[in-house]
Amino acid sequence: DWDDVTPVDILGLQIGYRLINLVDEKQNAPLMAKIKNIRKKLSQQLGFLIPAVHIRDNLELTPNQYRITLMGVNLGETEVFPDRELAINPGHITAQIEGIACKDPNFGLDAVWIKPGQRDYAQSSGYTVVDACTVIATHLNQILQKHAAEILGHEEVQQLLDKLALTAPKLVEALVPKALPLSTVVKVLQNLLEENIPVVNIRTVAETLVESS
Repeated sequence: DWDDVTPVDILGLQIGYRLINLVDEKQNAPLMAKIKNIRKKLSQQLGFLIPAVHIRDNLELTPNQYRITLMGVNLGETEVFPDRELAINPGHITAQIEGIACKDPNFGLDAVWIKPGQRDYAQSSGYTVVDACTVIATHLNQILQKHAAEILGHEEVQQLLDKLALTAPKLVEALVPKALPLSTVVKVLQNLLEENIPVVNIRTVAETLVESS
């Protein structure tokens, strides 16, 4: 029965039960605020609206684990400790620090989850110290930038064209479907993002496509 099929989130963040406080409104939801800022900044930077990140708890994960998904595909996961902070070794620090050793999920650097009382010592020794929310948010930001071309779909491109139609209706009319089908425009914009070229200037792209077709 199709009614029983759960729709797959475009962007998903699954969390273990010990991380629920990070997204709990009663605890000021610190992670939610960071994710909101990431979406806003990336949307401005890349030129299209990044879809909402759907956050849900997942009992299959370990209590401290999170997983980032795109269209249901796992793109990154690791453990964070909300009652500790991550001291990241930029690569040249020799001072040893006590805690839970790991690799920073964003840059693969050696890191240690330390108790809050060790923060000053870690920073004075040269470590970069961040909290669990920052680790998750930075990881999410990195994945969204890397997979921008896959996130941009027909709906996002239609939104861009609708917005452009407010100021240049004839141009949009000449582009879709007269010159090219929407699917071709989507592919062109995805290719630009693959080349790390933002699609902020959709008007220029549309004019070029109309001329070349």
